[in-house]
Amino acid sequence: MRTAQGAEGWLQRRNVTAGLTVCVLVILATGPVAPAALVVAVSLNGTAVLPCTYSAETTTMCWGRDGCPNYWCNNEIIRTDGRIVTGRKSDRYKLLGNISQGNVSLTITGVTKDDEGTYCCRVEIPGPFNDIKLERTVKIRQAAPKPPEPTHTTVHTTRDHEPPYATPKTTSADPPPFNVKRASQDSEIEDTQMAANALPHIISIVVIVLIVLISLTALLFTYRYRKRKNKKSSSRNPAILSLEGLERTQEQTEQNIYMIN
Repeated sequence: MRTAQGAEGWLQRRNVTAGLTVCVLVILATGPVAPAALVVAVSLNGTAVLPCTYSAETTTMCWGRDGCPNYWCNNEIIRTDGRIVTGRKSDRYKLLGNISQGNVSLTITGVTKDDEGTYCCRVEIPGPFNDIKLERTVKIRQAAPKPPEPTHTTVHTTRDHEPPYATPKTTSADPPPFNVKRASQDSEIEDTQMAANALPHIISIVVIVLIVLISLTALLFTYRYRKRKNKKSSSRNPAILSLEGLERTQEQTEQNIYMIN
């Protein structure tokens, strides 16, 4: 009885050990489980940057399309030896970070619809099943819808060849039409602007006229003053001349008397 129970317990322990062994082998075969893929949204013809860094010693790595496989990269698009890029599928794929310090982020320029999907960053770490595997997903950002264009109303103007516009009849109780109000307002504004523009010219003309009048008045006063002065001088000159003539006559008479004597 004890022998049968012991055999049964041994079989159970062997089954549990076999199950654990299978689980360990599966984990070792598939490697560590990669975290959920990071989504990077980008517009068409834009630039997508897929982050990927590691802190281990300088080593080789690759970027590939789709998910990360068990070994290396599927549909490899770029790879590096840890110092420089050693191969790439297109010039649109670049590693612009400091590769030797573990910055191997992928830059995709001129993104198209075909670039949408999952990418794998795989860094080779020495040792069995130690590789770093990071998945990144590129998603095209939808363009924002354009706002509706404003509608423009067409304004028809009256020309010479068109029939004259008939002014609608309005009663005293009805307010004038909008276009009549607008025309009157425009005419008032034009009159105000014309008056404002003409005011400086009117002031200039008035100032010039005042200057001319003042100048003429000054000339007139000067002319009258000189005329009066000339008259006074002319009235004094005959008297002076007559006195001088008398003095000369007296001198001649005295000379003649002396001569007679």
